[in-house]
Amino acid sequence: MLFTLEALEAAHGDALLLHYGTIEKPRLIIVDGGPAGTYAKSLGPRLEQLRSGRSPGGSLKVRLAMVSHIDDDHIQGLLDLTDDLIEQAEQGGGETVPAYDILTLWHNSFDDLTHGLTLPDLVPLAGRLRAAALADSPSPALPLSPPSALVAASVGQGRRLRDNALRLRLNLNQSAGALIAVPGSGPRQTAMGSGLDFTVLGPRQTQLEKLRNDWAMHQAAAPGRHDKRLGAAAIEAVAAAFVDQSVYNLSSIVVLVDFGGKRMLLTGDARGDLILESLTEGGLMQHGTIHVDLLKVPHHGSVRDVDASFFEQISADHYVISADGKYGNPKVETLELLFAARGDAPYSLYMTNRVAWVDDFIGKHKPKNVRVVYREPRALSVRVNLGSPLAS
Repeated sequence: MLFTLEALEAAHGDALLLHYGTIEKPRLIIVDGGPAGTYAKSLGPRLEQLRSGRSPGGSLKVRLAMVSHIDDDHIQGLLDLTDDLIEQAEQGGGETVPAYDILTLWHNSFDDLTHGLTLPDLVPLAGRLRAAALADSPSPALPLSPPSALVAASVGQGRRLRDNALRLRLNLNQSAGALIAVPGSGPRQTAMGSGLDFTVLGPRQTQLEKLRNDWAMHQAAAPGRHDKRLGAAAIEAVAAAFVDQSVYNLSSIVVLVDFGGKRMLLTGDARGDLILESLTEGGLMQHGTIHVDLLKVPHHGSVRDVDASFFEQISADHYVISADGKYGNPKVETLELLFAARGDAPYSLYMTNRVAWVDDFIGKHKPKNVRVVYREPRALSVRVNLGSPLAS
């Protein structure tokens, strides 16, 4: 049995490859693509390695590409990947065999999340915010930090990815309806084939309804929105704040992946309390707790999205953190919560990058039964094998 999560070097973002099936017939799912530079540096080269090994001269089959949410450090690599496929098709006049054959894209764009309530000023705003954020400086026009600016900037990226999917004729959100979300009746379960099952735990339909209502209220309350001189700037400020405060926290796609009796919980940047609520309402907790084989720690190890109860109620044999120190992630406070919750239990912690203050903290405070695995400096990824080791 092949069941491996490969966390690519994605700087401060997420770019994950999920391998499943058998060594003889491996299958592949892409979860997030990392920020700018990830496709050129690690995602593209790794996919080419897999293609040369599995489908030399042909297309590498990708069962699913999934964007957990519209944030630059998750979406840009997949935007670059689809741009590349479009360029290949145009250069070949439609006759070229695509390097990657993506069956389905799961992606909740801002337009979908808000039922098309996007303001015309929001997408032009995205470009200006992105330029400021990538320069690692606050927006000159709005009181936003670089992380917040990148969240708002991703509205335009999400729309472009949706348009790319249509141009490439990808199945968008196939088998899941217009949106990837949890219905009011409980988690959404989707059979992905070959014995792999996804249970969608977030976003929840009730959260999305709240998000849409909040967005409508933000629009209606925007000061000066009917003033031709002040309207655009006021609307831009309201829109940016809304995207940062609501979409960022509520819209991450969270999936519990089951294969061959093993489970992975992939969390995107979702809030820990919302993940726990979905697990509880879905009847997936036993006596208030759940154990999984692998947990992708939410939001790059930020302490904003987890508390002690998260690690006390969700335990794992393997924890994965994708971060490089930017914006202070991973936080040592998050590791303190994890270490305290698990006590002397044995488990492994996988890190995509070494961060000086994290190394120092781990060296002084790591429980003796915890194994820490770092991505090797020249390696494209760090891997967690829950079955047979990945061959290539």
